[in-house]
Amino acid sequence: MRACLVVSAWKREERIADGVLAAARWAIEEAVPVPVDRWRTAEWVSPDGGTALLAWSNEPVEEPFPEPILTSGDRAMTYCGYLGGKGDADLLLGAAALGDELDDIGGCFSVFRAGADGFEAATSVTRACPVYHAEAGGLRFAASRALLAHLAARAAATGLTRTAPAYDLMALQSMVRHGFLVSDETPFEGVRAVPNAAAFVARRGRAGAVVARPLPEQGTAPRGRKEARARVEPLAEALLAAVEPFRRHDRPMRLALSGGRDSRLIAAACHAAEVPFFGATHGLADSPDVVLAQRVAGALGVECRVTIDRQKSGAVLVRHPLRRAHALVRMCEGMNSAYEGVNRWAAYDPEPRSSGSGGERLRGGFLSDQGDLTRDGVHRRLKTIFLAQREFLSDDANAHAESHYNEWVARYERDGVDVLDKLHMFYKTGRWLAGSHTATLMNWAYYHPFLDNRVVRAALALPVEWRLSEEPVALVMRMLAPRLRDVPFDGKRWRFEHERARSLREWPGWRRRATPPSTGAAGFNWRKSYGPELAEVFREHILDGPPELFSIADRGAVERRLAEVPPRRPGQSWHLLSLSVLLSGAWREPEPDGLPDVAVPIPTP
Repeated sequence: MRACLVVSAWKREERIADGVLAAARWAIEEAVPVPVDRWRTAEWVSPDGGTALLAWSNEPVEEPFPEPILTSGDRAMTYCGYLGGKGDADLLLGAAALGDELDDIGGCFSVFRAGADGFEAATSVTRACPVYHAEAGGLRFAASRALLAHLAARAAATGLTRTAPAYDLMALQSMVRHGFLVSDETPFEGVRAVPNAAAFVARRGRAGAVVARPLPEQGTAPRGRKEARARVEPLAEALLAAVEPFRRHDRPMRLALSGGRDSRLIAAACHAAEVPFFGATHGLADSPDVVLAQRVAGALGVECRVTIDRQKSGAVLVRHPLRRAHALVRMCEGMNSAYEGVNRWAAYDPEPRSSGSGGERLRGGFLSDQGDLTRDGVHRRLKTIFLAQREFLSDDANAHAESHYNEWVARYERDGVDVLDKLHMFYKTGRWLAGSHTATLMNWAYYHPFLDNRVVRAALALPVEWRLSEEPVALVMRMLAPRLRDVPFDGKRWRFEHERARSLREWPGWRRRATPPSTGAAGFNWRKSYGPELAEVFREHILDGPPELFSIADRGAVERRLAEVPPRRPGQSWHLLSLSVLLSGAWREPEPDGLPDVAVPIPTP
């Protein structure tokens, strides 16, 4: 992975204080869980000392990995993630403004470009590679990690090289509800995320500004099968281009395969492009994910490697929740819940990897599980997104959430049901997925074709109601890998043929695509199915947590919820544990050792 911080003084005659740069060099240890001796570092400072770009990389010194900082003339640039083509970095270095070129290139990236006149820091359309910005002490900051921007800004404001984080407590209210942020706020005071398809621009002598770029306009729905196939061709072409970066490596790509749609479409694109890959899956031996992943790989003539989950006497062995929460908060900067798991640091492995993450964009985002598309139905969903579990939060937290809710209710009047697709892209992809995406980049050469800038723009150009039907995805998959047409999915059929085949001719194939019967392994989720042992861990570490936690959540409601075994809403136990670890500062200390793994019983069929 690459991490970076860019700083520029507001006034033309001012220089960046040495203490601020020293704070940034120290802050990388706090901001990213990579051992300090594994970083390659690079710095660029403008001749007048008023702008600086600092970059760190733990990637190997070999192709296809770039140097931490690229330069041309009086400009310096770095990017996180990856660019779609070999000449894209030169194109961005030379562009008059970053926004002039960003929307036409592929890849999943954020770009930071500095010069004597200041800097620009830009996101792609998904912002899965985020940009965070702050201002303090006459300086403007942008960084790939929120904590990096925060600690450098704190140094500028206080004059201290090493400071503890200051938390924006009300920004964390949505963490209690959903386990991720549904705004551009961060856990840290004074730091915000740059929106999707936007740039934070800081020119010397001028106020910093967020400059947004337009999103694609949606076309009309196709009027027949022939037109439908023509309409999805740009999406198919973008997907084929999005798997090309795998060829930069000297070994096959490892694809995380499951029984679902999204990883299967990546497999289809690799198959059509003749990109070498193999499948990898994990789970219980008879789970649909494992069975169907092997079937997909077999149909395409590639290997599928299977890892069976650890079991002991009818139970799954899992890492102690406190260790899980510590690692999650450290990696995701308190912006994800320990309900989700992310990888810990390991020595960088240049094996190319991929998965189906981000495929919801092709299927309508939050619309994909929204049955009621009436005005009242969408308003209820907006309340769920922004105001769920009101009784569980403090009055101040609920008042803070109301402003976000009102903003999106007003936006619904303009954009209709498309707000549920955009909400998903802005916050589920742009905030929730960003944390796990960053974690994968820390250890591997990870590529996400569904987060590719051109793929997402091609998808957004299709009517959201049509994407909701899933017909565009089905058409693309059949174009790229016809032999997968009748391999069933785990869970549900294609939405457009959920009830019946669309014609008598398609009836035999429709029957072959029947979803496999559910098994005990299929429905088992140990994070939800915990009993007294895990419940006691949650009670201990949440109820004895820092008092700041209960300025966000109502203590009485938390006590009642944690007394439930089994819990009605187990996700909130994980969310609260994560916030307890964050606000206590425990994540800044070494991960607690000596905590045993926990056995969670597997239900019998």
